[in-house]
Amino acid sequence: MTLRKFQNILAGIIVAAATGALLFEGKIEEWWQHRDLKSDHRPIIGHIEKAQGDVKFRKPESLTSINAIPGMNLHSDDSVVTEESQSVVISFNSGLKVELEPHSVVVITDTGPEMIFLKGHVKILNEVPGITLPPEALNKEEAKAQEPLRPPESAPVVAAPEKPQVAQKPVNRPKKVNEKISLPDAYITAVIRNQKTFLNRCYAQHLRQDPDTQGRIETSLTIESDGNVSTARVIGSTIADPQLQQCIVSTLQRAKFKSFAGDPIIVSYPINFD
Repeated sequence: MTLRKFQNILAGIIVAAATGALLFEGKIEEWWQHRDLKSDHRPIIGHIEKAQGDVKFRKPESLTSINAIPGMNLHSDDSVVTEESQSVVISFNSGLKVELEPHSVVVITDTGPEMIFLKGHVKILNEVPGITLPPEALNKEEAKAQEPLRPPESAPVVAAPEKPQVAQKPVNRPKKVNEKISLPDAYITAVIRNQKTFLNRCYAQHLRQDPDTQGRIETSLTIESDGNVSTARVIGSTIADPQLQQCIVSTLQRAKFKSFAGDPIIVSYPINFD
């Protein structure tokens, strides 16, 4: 075999390998992330029992999402996200079983009602005594079922006379076709990390009072389609300092993202101070 022929073969192998890596980059990354989950030593709180559609799962230390699959374990501070036509059944060790409906975002927690609701609703599939979900988290049917019955009013209700209906001509309106576009997880992560200087200033102010403080603050923010942060809040913290938490919230609210044509994006982001 001549040297030129060998070089051509080697070049072909390199090109084929590079092309395959590009084509299957997402699959390879997702496989690696699922493999990494098996080595997670955090206490297991529940697991994914059933998933319809590409339900997204995210670990607390990353904004990179992967597809949730049946049998996947859930730990404290993990996030589960459903979009349109997607749902997921989550079973907790406590016995509680719920179905997360489309357009929902929850953060798994090891305290309280098992989940912190950032958006959406759930359907309770198996109730557990002592565990009560907030009313705003329940779908309309279940929320209505839990409402106390109102006593009948004594005064008779007189129906108003019906107004004669006038036939109206149908109005042809153009249908709006909107392509929903979201922001990439990597971009969101980069914008938040760019606030590190300002977040560290908040932390430095706290260290003046308690120089040995270390901990973690879980935050949630809602990014509107114009790129502005409409809501930022602390959803969990190991540092009991309201001033530090308010400083972090104010910093996140000033973050600016690029505009996009889609629904508001709700993300949870952990901030570690050590």
